[in-house]
Amino acid sequence: MKGVNKQIHRTQFCILSRTLVFLLLLAIGYWLMANFSYAGIQEEIAERQKQIEELQKQIEGYQNQIDVSRGQSRTLENEIKQLNAKISQITLEIKGLELSVNKTELEIRETESKISDSEDAITKHKDALGQYINIAYQNDQTTLTEILFNNENLSDFFNYLNDLQNTQDNLKTTIQGIKTLKADLEENQIALEGKKTDLEYLIGIQAVQKRSLGINRGEKDKLLKETKGQESKFQELIKQSQKDIEKIREQLTFLHQHGITAEDAVRYAQLAAIRAGIRPAFLLAILEIESRLGQNVGTGNWKDDMYECYIRLGTKYYPNRKAHYLQRAETEKNAFFAIIGKLGLNPDSVKVSREPNYGCGGAMGPAQFIPSTWLAYEEEVARLTGHNPPNPWNIEDAFMASAIKLAKGGADKQTKAAESGAARAYIGGNTKCSSNICNYYSRVVLNKADELEKNL
Repeated sequence: MKGVNKQIHRTQFCILSRTLVFLLLLAIGYWLMANFSYAGIQEEIAERQKQIEELQKQIEGYQNQIDVSRGQSRTLENEIKQLNAKISQITLEIKGLELSVNKTELEIRETESKISDSEDAITKHKDALGQYINIAYQNDQTTLTEILFNNENLSDFFNYLNDLQNTQDNLKTTIQGIKTLKADLEENQIALEGKKTDLEYLIGIQAVQKRSLGINRGEKDKLLKETKGQESKFQELIKQSQKDIEKIREQLTFLHQHGITAEDAVRYAQLAAIRAGIRPAFLLAILEIESRLGQNVGTGNWKDDMYECYIRLGTKYYPNRKAHYLQRAETEKNAFFAIIGKLGLNPDSVKVSREPNYGCGGAMGPAQFIPSTWLAYEEEVARLTGHNPPNPWNIEDAFMASAIKLAKGGADKQTKAAESGAARAYIGGNTKCSSNICNYYSRVVLNKADELEKNL
């Protein structure tokens, strides 16, 4: 009987040893495969980044040409030179945006691969943990009398106790490993959410740039056709085109989405910008870019596209962040009802932005502020407009909210650097944001503002 029990213990320890060897080999295998796979993707990402940086230098060169031309007297030659530089710049920006989209897609693919690898590793660790628990259970069933009876001398007994302690330590290490893997998986999921949001923004900016490219090419063709290369005819056109509301109407697509006339857009933008201390053209440019990036602006419902969307994110897609999303659902719902309650509106008939491919909807009116953000600006908007309570679906109030936010970002200094920082803060939350998205966004906004400035 003693020999049988010894054999059982030896079998247990053999199982334990094989398990440890298996885990070691598994870890090495995963490490080699993952690093080989990730290295290939990282090389592609690095190559895209290098190409993007090279394009950035060329784009800056064209921007310098545009700035120089803008500082010179308006002649036909300078105007054509400036339009050519803009066309070349936007063409490169579109190419750069395509590279950034491709790079972001690669980063998403890499993140998804890491998530998949983490899930596989967790599964393997759980299997190993099951073996540890089984061994620990068998050891716990062995009494001290049985241990003494099964060991011929005290050294064997103490060796057994040492092996038992090692088993317990390995069990704790494995449990901690699973917790670490779970935390890594949760971080990867959050990173993936952010990258998908970045991708959507890049695609939106790309659409704006393609439209701007078409407008600039059209302007060049029209200018050459109307002047037939004659300076005198060009000077006549300059006089005729000042404060051209049609030009503004062509530049602002959000007018159609919100039923706002170009005249009203200019009037309320000027009013809001003056009160907040920023350029009207800069405010209109921000509203235009934001509107173009929006998903089905103003056709959603608070319950489906906002409240239940956050609940779905927390219960179905990201259960590891359930508490965060459920709290967010309640926060936005309460803020929304606080706003419409003051305005005496029916929550089920008021339209908000629809749920996009990333995140949730619920943004309100022309400025597209989410409910909780609107409440943060509500008091200041009321002070400057005299509307109490202010209404996010009212043009004057919405424009004022955007103007206040931009002024807080530094746009009230009305310098190019300050406006660039305000645009970066508007999209990236920080005036010093230097990501590809922030770089492109700020440049697109400033270029759009310059175009609008000519006709205000």
